[in-house]
Amino acid sequence: MWCRIRTVSSKWQVKEIEECESTFNVARKLPAWTVVTAQRQTRGRGRFNRSWFGNTGGLWATYNLPLDPSVKRHWGVLPLVAGTAVIEALRAYHIDGLRLRWPNDVLVGRAKLAGILVERPAANMASVGIGINMFNDIDEIQAIATDPVTRLCELMPACPSVKKFRTMLGDVIAEMFDYFVESGIEGIMPMLEAAWGEPRPVVAITDNERIVGHFAGVEHDGSPILRKVDGSTITVPGITVNRLKELI
Repeated sequence: MWCRIRTVSSKWQVKEIEECESTFNVARKLPAWTVVTAQRQTRGRGRFNRSWFGNTGGLWATYNLPLDPSVKRHWGVLPLVAGTAVIEALRAYHIDGLRLRWPNDVLVGRAKLAGILVERPAANMASVGIGINMFNDIDEIQAIATDPVTRLCELMPACPSVKKFRTMLGDVIAEMFDYFVESGIEGIMPMLEAAWGEPRPVVAITDNERIVGHFAGVEHDGSPILRKVDGSTITVPGITVNRLKELI
């Protein structure tokens, strides 16, 4: 077991670990503007404590961001801020079919490339966990996943190294976060809307109902907006949605 800490930019300090249960568990004890990365995660997790595989060759990282409680923002939309950052960082590689699925999946066509989870270990800090399949073996993931799975090295002729992409992504996250703090979700809305891809029919599944419509974007608090067959729209409170499932 080993770890090392080094500074890669004016904002981020990186703690690199060979193996851990989850980078979240390490990051929550560290200050803002620290990013924790592991070569392997043995108990990574996604929304609702779903398992997330983290074997060698992928980017498994948690970025700690500072929160100012005096700034009136809907911090619950940070998964969308982070998702937009991942999409923007990947745009440089001209990947066909790259898109964001509400609230925290990065897809290429129908295949899952990356996942995002945000936790708030303290009132003044959010931990943004990001897992991206890059060079890692995805056969084990594919065997149990509900979605097809892909990895970055299969989508481009010259895939960047994990460390190179981690650094670039950190810079984009910092920039996107600054936009959000300054202007709210409206500050990133053009990029967020571009990240969705083509309109798709979905079902929003809550504890009490299933609401069908075409995904039409989000409200200022990140809640999904669905457009019904008659052209009307309905906002489904994001905190009630267990899953937004695409129907095609």
